[in-house]
Amino acid sequence: MSRNSDALRAYNDRLAHDLLDATQISLWEALRRTVERHPERPALVTPELSLSYAELAARTLRCAARLRELGVERGTRVSLIFHNSVEWAILHYALMRLGALAVPVNLAYERDELRFVLERGRSEFLIAVEQFRGADLAARLRTLDDGLRDGATRVESLPHLKGVVTLPIDGEEVARDSRGYRELYGGDGDPQLDARSAVGGRDPAYILFTSGSTAFPKPVLLTHGGYVGAATMLCHAIDLQPTDRYLAFNTTFHTSGIVWNLGMTHRRGAAAHVLPYFEPRRALAEIERGRITLLGSFDVMFSKMMAAPEFEHTDKSSIVKCLPGATPSFLRNLYSQWDLGRFANIYGSTESHGLATITPAAQDDDDARFDANGMAPPGVEISILDPESGRRCAPDEPGEICFRGWCRFVEYVGMTEETEKSVDADGFFHSGDYGWLDADGNLYFRGRYKMMVKTGGENVAEREVEIFLENALENCVHAEVVGAPHDVWGQAVVAFVEFSDARPRSGGELREACKGRIAGFKIPRYFFPVERGSWPQLGSGRTDKHVLRARAAELVAEAQRAEAAS
Repeated sequence: MSRNSDALRAYNDRLAHDLLDATQISLWEALRRTVERHPERPALVTPELSLSYAELAARTLRCAARLRELGVERGTRVSLIFHNSVEWAILHYALMRLGALAVPVNLAYERDELRFVLERGRSEFLIAVEQFRGADLAARLRTLDDGLRDGATRVESLPHLKGVVTLPIDGEEVARDSRGYRELYGGDGDPQLDARSAVGGRDPAYILFTSGSTAFPKPVLLTHGGYVGAATMLCHAIDLQPTDRYLAFNTTFHTSGIVWNLGMTHRRGAAAHVLPYFEPRRALAEIERGRITLLGSFDVMFSKMMAAPEFEHTDKSSIVKCLPGATPSFLRNLYSQWDLGRFANIYGSTESHGLATITPAAQDDDDARFDANGMAPPGVEISILDPESGRRCAPDEPGEICFRGWCRFVEYVGMTEETEKSVDADGFFHSGDYGWLDADGNLYFRGRYKMMVKTGGENVAEREVEIFLENALENCVHAEVVGAPHDVWGQAVVAFVEFSDARPRSGGELREACKGRIAGFKIPRYFFPVERGSWPQLGSGRTDKHVLRARAAELVAEAQRAEAAS
């Protein structure tokens, strides 16, 4: 137990009190209460405008009235192909006020992926921006069905779809003189819905598709209360205050866009400084310009910011809080380079509304703060089970991470068999993630069972080796481990590594540095260098392991040919 266990118990008592209320209310109700407390504080900030909480609420209720006129009501499914923006935030809250279900779509999806999510999501309305970062999204929709155009009320290949609205983009902003904008957002003086809503915490809010890293994306049904609870967890863990300013660049189709950009920030009356997408130089410029106090990002994003020429000259002194997604070694390095005051590690997934555990603010054990992924909050239970026998594992014994409670999703929409396979008779969701609990209840997440390398008959957890390399190799700031086909071993353990200096290192030298410190079968057979800032990145901000696996397969095949020739 933490050396300050009394403080930890008091912290959990306060959190339990807030969660009891938070998990019963809607995302809109959470905002409405904040509007009452902080009407004039900035809610959304861009370089061009600052929207107060009162202004955000007024625009939201006007948008909700327009949507209702279009036929959107409680339970209506609305697909959104939208970048992070003020207009997206207004649309999000308007749908939550009505009790409709938002079904966000990845902006990078092409024709077949679009068809999959639109069919599986069974949305009745589609709202999309016409372009994003040079991509013609309107043309991409027409490759799926030529009827997917602005104003359409019938689309032959998608019979459940009743309406399509596409919004032109002027630079990076939604064009406010377009037909679609007027139809969705109205204008000053137009009617507004009443601020009170009958939607509650148990009502569904989103159908969010999983990333599809190991299979086709699954549609996850998520609730208002689950999201408000997750936002409340974050607020407590980092002591979020109305004076805080969060750099909001997370994507709209990822849990972090919903929970961090809006839910967490607006729970306490803080300001979300909105960027339409992550770009290192742009992020650094806004950190300095906006005097950002809170960052939430994955390791690859931090790496790209630190690799930017502007990094050394950017005033980052305002940042005192952080929500990192990183290995323990990377986090220690980050902590020293950014002079972070307070940070919280998390473990979560789409199926947990983004968070199942988090580092409590009262945690005073430094090893647990850096190495663990936090603790379960009141109302959530973590269990580590042996994936073969189903036996509950002892403290510090690895197994499959399972959880239940208010954070758990409702179901995979339209996939009864998949839901039944993943949720057991006791209500625990079987995550497929690998980790353990210590005796004090700290969770250690160390990868996915499906992200194991099978080499010479042994299973190697990718994340376990990544953490080891970042700790063991001098000046290693980031490592990613994957498996690649190998003629002898079935799969070879392959490490992509980034170092803080430019000194060349051979694979033999790096393997030698690992010997005697980790089992031989876990030591990567091949090491490949990665320059700072050049890691492939998913839209969510995580490292794109699909790209790394393809690159590893090519490089290992080339290495084997060279070995055979010699």
